[in-house]
Amino acid sequence: MGRKIIGPTVGVEEALTDRALRALLKHHEATSSKDQLLGDELDVQVQFGLARIPRGSPKPIRIEIPHSLVKVDGDGQEGGNEDYIREVDACIIVKEESKPWVQELIARFPSELGCIKKVLGLQSLRTKHKSFTQRRELLARFDVFFADDRILPMLTKALGGKFFEKKKQPIPVKLTRKEALPFMIQKCLKSTFMYLSAGTCITVKAGNTAMPSSKLLDNIVAVCAEVPTKVPRKWANVGSISIKTSSSVSLPIYKKTPQELEQIRILAEEQVKADDRVEVAEASENVGGEKRKKKETPLAKALKKQKVSNTEKSEEKSAKKSKKKKKTKEEGQTDEEAPTNNTETVPKPRKKQENAEAQKVVAENESQESKAEVKSKKSKKKARKESVGDEDSAFIKARKFSGAKPGYVFKKGSAGLGYYRDVLPVVDKAWLTSLNGGRGGGRKSMGSSRRKKGGRSRKY
Repeated sequence: MGRKIIGPTVGVEEALTDRALRALLKHHEATSSKDQLLGDELDVQVQFGLARIPRGSPKPIRIEIPHSLVKVDGDGQEGGNEDYIREVDACIIVKEESKPWVQELIARFPSELGCIKKVLGLQSLRTKHKSFTQRRELLARFDVFFADDRILPMLTKALGGKFFEKKKQPIPVKLTRKEALPFMIQKCLKSTFMYLSAGTCITVKAGNTAMPSSKLLDNIVAVCAEVPTKVPRKWANVGSISIKTSSSVSLPIYKKTPQELEQIRILAEEQVKADDRVEVAEASENVGGEKRKKKETPLAKALKKQKVSNTEKSEEKSAKKSKKKKKTKEEGQTDEEAPTNNTETVPKPRKKQENAEAQKVVAENESQESKAEVKSKKSKKKARKESVGDEDSAFIKARKFSGAKPGYVFKKGSAGLGYYRDVLPVVDKAWLTSLNGGRGGGRKSMGSSRRKKGGRSRKY
């Protein structure tokens, strides 16, 4: 469901626009001189006053109009004999590798692409039109400039500011589809363009004073209807609309106060919400016994299939479980209802199952306990082996001190940092006896030796 225009409060009135246009043309006839040889046709412009400044963009925005402003030979809708239609010389700026096939395409379609007089490569633009005078000559030589949209950001520096002052910045054209180039050029020639500047005023060309008033009125009405849809906040941002020539005052045809613009914004939001509600209601209703299906993405389809498969599997499992329960109940009932001739009681199958399950649980617990015991025994054996190996070894490598170990000393030796076996020193008893000179004579001998060396004893 498309978005509706919010009542009669927005939009221009065609009768008022017609009166203003007639007054503007009458003023032009009164002020123009009839003695000029080349004529004095002026551009008729539609001026929009905005409530808020939009974000400026150098990229031209195409506005469709019913009557072309230039000569179009492709479809023959506009005759070349009419005075207000003028021929244009166009230049297209492309990549260097795209230049040969573009020239070939122009030769194949002379009626649609005959307006293109020059195919200019980006590299040649940078080298051959480097100076300011060369760029001004290029600007004055051609009326319209087209450019490959892939190189459009590079043209701002290559062309200079004069192209933007004259509003002759290149119109972007997609060259990825070679066959569509003639149709795109024709479409651009049949339209006018809007430029969003960093201000509250937007001016769009709708025709010239040589055009018939009926065709000029159709173009003005089309421009007034399409431009607000391509402006931020749409009609809630358009405060005024007026028409003028390039040398006259503007005649207002639409005016709104800030309070009315706020009301338009509120009504627009309500209209959007209402449209969303209607769309939701229509989607929920059955149309011809069948619900309206929305387009599903491949990811949504895959997730849906996975969900269906999961539900089917769960249903199968639940069905199997219910069948098993029914079988066990039926077996138990048949065993209870069957007459027993013997005095011995027959055990029920359910009890057998329970006993078997209990035995399985006991066996599993025993096996787990035995496994744990085996593991603990193995770990103890490993620890013993390690301890034995440590005890037998003369050096245990260690990065840091991890506690005292009996029989070892932590130090840095010839083998590196670690624990070395503490080897007790061996005492030579014969040497000790020779020093003592018998029993208990150690201190005297030492004192006597000191006296002999120093010549005088000293008590401490």
